Amino acid sequence: MRAMGGAMLRLWRHPLLAPLNDAYAWERIGRLLRGDFSLTGVRATVVAVEQHQPDLKSIWLRPNRRFRGFLPGQHVALELTVIGVQQTRCFSCSQAPRADGLIRLTIKRQPGGAVSTAAHRLEVGQAVGLSQAQGHFTPPPGDQPLLLISAGSGVTPMLAIVQELAEAASSRSVALIHCGNGGNGIACADELRSLAERWPGLQLHLYDSSASGRLRSEQIAACVPDWQQRYAMVCGPEGFMAMVRQHYAERPKQLQQEHFGYAAAPVSDDAPLHTVRLGQPEQVFTAAAGQSLLDAARAAGMQPRYGCGKGICRSCQCRKRSGSVRNLLTGAISGNGEELIQLCISTPLSALQLDAQATGAAR
Repeated sequence: MRAMGGAMLRLWRHPLLAPLNDAYAWERIGRLLRGDFSLTGVRATVVAVEQHQPDLKSIWLRPNRRFRGFLPGQHVALELTVIGVQQTRCFSCSQAPRADGLIRLTIKRQPGGAVSTAAHRLEVGQAVGLSQAQGHFTPPPGDQPLLLISAGSGVTPMLAIVQELAEAASSRSVALIHCGNGGNGIACADELRSLAERWPGLQLHLYDSSASGRLRSEQIAACVPDWQQRYAMVCGPEGFMAMVRQHYAERPKQLQQEHFGYAAAPVSDDAPLHTVRLGQPEQVFTAAAGQSLLDAARAAGMQPRYGCGKGICRSCQCRKRSGSVRNLLTGAISGNGEELIQLCISTPLSALQLDAQATGAAR
């Protein structure tokens, strides 16, 4: 029976049966009928758009049946076509799970941000690609009091977390410090005020940086005097998060972080350089030892596909044909042969040959 099954599989894969045996061809045909059609992946249809501020918009999506749901605090990778290239970025779900299955992404348009700009141009009825929900930025179980600290659009995972607790009428105590520029409008301030009115478990502190300057460590303690008894979660721009990390320097296990945006890691000036060769026709760039291949490709003016930039979403995964890399998260060193790697967490140990598809290069 096993031999017969193998023979049938080889027959089905025979080139003469193309395009009947071509899943990609069926995928394209299906999408002509329904934009959210997919045989293998998650796609979603835009069902509503909300403009909160000139640079802040919520996109409501109806995922297809392949979406397995999410936990408050998790994010999804949104895939859009930008100037002919598939680009992916990660955005937190800003609404607690709903019975109708809709998900909301609240996206701030970043200056020069191709994907966030493209997301702001989405219209009702358009279809987009999605990943399954990812990440572990969720509150621990139990009734330990929480302290949520956010700035700007870093409030989006906090919204989903607080909404779920409010809808469950949880007895858990939650303090939320949310920072923003009051002159431009603090992101989602009205929605947060409404939640605080409905749910007495929420202690809301809206911090206006235009009036009081940037939030400082001592002001966290002033807003929430019992902060040492609370499990903390922080999301916002990197400089803001660095301040909060310093505040918790002696209590690192008490703080959970969700990185916001993408920033290249520093690399030593005297680090050896390695040549990276890309596809046919061949393109070449250099990457320093200790530098991620994603950072190096971006620095060379290329447009690599990536999402989270920290090794979670696998949007930047590609095939290495030759050469050796080190995983920046685990320290594991690859062999010299073919394998799948992630650009954002791989640094070169030798010259490399990558597939052209890895960085969205023209084929």
